[in-house]
Amino acid sequence: MPRIYKLSKTGLKLLYKIRHHRGHGIHSPFVFNLITKVIEEKTPYHAYEDVKQIINNESDRKQQTKLDKINLLCFRLINYFEAIHILEIGSGYGINTLCLTAPSTNIECICVEESQKKSEKAKLIYKGWDRNIRLYTQKELPILNNKQDCIYIDLNHFNDFGSDITQYLSIHLTEKSFIIVKGIRTNKRCQTLWRSIMNMESRTAVLDLFNLGIVFFDSKLYRWSYQISF
Repeated sequence: MPRIYKLSKTGLKLLYKIRHHRGHGIHSPFVFNLITKVIEEKTPYHAYEDVKQIINNESDRKQQTKLDKINLLCFRLINYFEAIHILEIGSGYGINTLCLTAPSTNIECICVEESQKKSEKAKLIYKGWDRNIRLYTQKELPILNNKQDCIYIDLNHFNDFGSDITQYLSIHLTEKSFIIVKGIRTNKRCQTLWRSIMNMESRTAVLDLFNLGIVFFDSKLYRWSYQISF
């Protein structure tokens, strides 16, 4: 009987580097443009420096928080799709919120962070940022009046999703909405939540960036999954 081997995380990351790098092998124009113009884009936007300045102004100089590649990708995704209504679940210390809202002063962002310590630090950062940000600190997810253009979920920062996260997500989505999920391979719980989102009936294209997933619901796209180097 043949032996089945599982790739380590390092091996899996290397596999992702080989597959679809710079859009190679991608037949969907939508996904190809997303890879080449957003995911792999290296342009140093002025907004990056604006966000860093706010962080440095409000943070302890000895413990400055740097922007990582996921923060910067979140900015580029919001900027590319011109998202206005954003729901961020698990907003942590508010660093990623700045990147989600940096593209436009018209953006309205609802943040959910149940940790009192994190939410208090986030409030300090939001105070110096000219954006429409509302912060919820309850464990229950808020029911919103508007459909959301983008929903960002950090599986590492939020645990109380209830019995069916997909039902909650569905009522806040349109065909043009997309979901960004961070921490999809952190542990078994996160993997299970990620699979439930991937299996939503209305979803079409899915981009798996190893520890970050992006899900689309546009009926014009094929229901297909892509593993992308990031």
